[in-house]
Amino acid sequence: MMYFTSTLRSIALATLAISLLVAYRFIQRRRRNPLCLPYPPGPKPLPLLGNIFNLPSEYIYKVFTDWGRELDSDIIHIEVLGTHVIVLNSKEAADDLLDKRSAIYSDRPRMPMMNELMGFYWSLGFTPYNNWWKHSRKLFHHHFQPSALVRFRPKQLKAAHDFLRRLADTPDDFRDHVRLMAGSVIMDISYGLDIRTHNDPYLERAQGALDIIDKAGNPGSWLVDLIPALKHVPEWIPGAGFKRKAREWRAFVDHYCSAPFDFVKDSMNNGTAVPSFTSIALRDIKGEQNKAYQEEMIKSIGATIYTAGADTTMSVLATFFLAMTMYPDIQKKAQAEIDSVIGHRLPDFSDEPHLPYCSALMKEVLRWHQVAPFAIPHRVMTDDFYKGYFIPKDSIVIGNAWSILHDPELYPDPFTFDPHHFLSNDPDYPIDAKALAAVDHAFGFGRRMCPGRWMAMSFAWITMVSVLASFEVGKKVDKETGEVKEPKGEFSSGIMGTPMPFECSIKPRSKDTEMLIRATG
Repeated sequence: MMYFTSTLRSIALATLAISLLVAYRFIQRRRRNPLCLPYPPGPKPLPLLGNIFNLPSEYIYKVFTDWGRELDSDIIHIEVLGTHVIVLNSKEAADDLLDKRSAIYSDRPRMPMMNELMGFYWSLGFTPYNNWWKHSRKLFHHHFQPSALVRFRPKQLKAAHDFLRRLADTPDDFRDHVRLMAGSVIMDISYGLDIRTHNDPYLERAQGALDIIDKAGNPGSWLVDLIPALKHVPEWIPGAGFKRKAREWRAFVDHYCSAPFDFVKDSMNNGTAVPSFTSIALRDIKGEQNKAYQEEMIKSIGATIYTAGADTTMSVLATFFLAMTMYPDIQKKAQAEIDSVIGHRLPDFSDEPHLPYCSALMKEVLRWHQVAPFAIPHRVMTDDFYKGYFIPKDSIVIGNAWSILHDPELYPDPFTFDPHHFLSNDPDYPIDAKALAAVDHAFGFGRRMCPGRWMAMSFAWITMVSVLASFEVGKKVDKETGEVKEPKGEFSSGIMGTPMPFECSIKPRSKDTEMLIRATG
């Protein structure tokens, strides 16, 4: 009887505690949300667990788009283990919050594994919304705004020409050639390094750092990201292997950041430095005040350029080859424009204003399937209200770029690759302004939009136009059976939209064209 009474007392106390907790949360929410506005619509959550079982493991951005349509709302809400997640499925909603209210929507979610244990706070993409980020972005913008990019065009053109020669030699290895080209041009622009092979130590170290970042930043992989207090546990405690891993990874990534930066400083001291972002930025430092701070920013930006640009460039150009394989008529139209404007030479940047169809084609590659359909999530820094809904402080806010760039109101027949999504009938303004503005969301939202987007688009344009001028890209034919190998047009299902492996035929358009390609060496 005593045991039974004790059990009843424990149940009663537990029930009282839960009731008090629920009441406390209700009162707190009522204070923050005096009108008791609802959260945006979303799937019904389970107690405590929220919507964790509603989340798919694949193509989550497509599922969020479908939920928005089913609920007839361009803003949806889910809850995962007490964390609120707001998904913005339309350009209007994304612009209203992430751009027009960017003062409170520009922070990043807390990332204990990457930012606090690995010290990865230096990367512009993951840095919290603080003074370090503001100063770093200002410095980045100074060197990579459109007017400043002209100084790096010779490096981009050289990388594109090197790429053409490799394609002519071994066309079946086009993915490897794209990866080498992306890494080499970024290392040249960042540090003035002449990268010629895949096994260059600087390139291998950079790729190793990128692999580590991919593992460390994978959502849900680390318990410390869900329970930040775990970062204080000693390494020797069972289950604290993540801390040892973070320490090892931090050392590797720190070396990746420091080695090429120190190389540039040494080269400047002995008078052999090649012009690059790092050498120019170091040269421009005025006086000794805050010199160490400025040097640390320059080092961080140099490292950020590779981690932000290498895999994304690889994915964009792989998507380009896939599109040209699947849509031969579009390829022919682009080549006809190039032939009529350029004639018998290779393109350069001065040709861009005269090739509107090719420019639209490049934009369509970015739109058709984004490298990062979600970009990087934002965090709202205070309670907010929008369209009659309550958005609580610390909510993770996701701009669904995939949904926006497949909006049939902006892009009719959005799943078809068609450069006319960016062309109007106005001869004085060939690119449609509304659609052109939306494609910027392939690079993010608001103040956190990628500051390197102009460099990325510039390099993508010259590479694509150079390939179109030089090669015929088509479907691979089996030599033994004569069977045409149709690409499926599938993309990876994770948070990075990379084309799944496919085969294609890449041949010089003529003997004269091949001679032009060889002459660039």
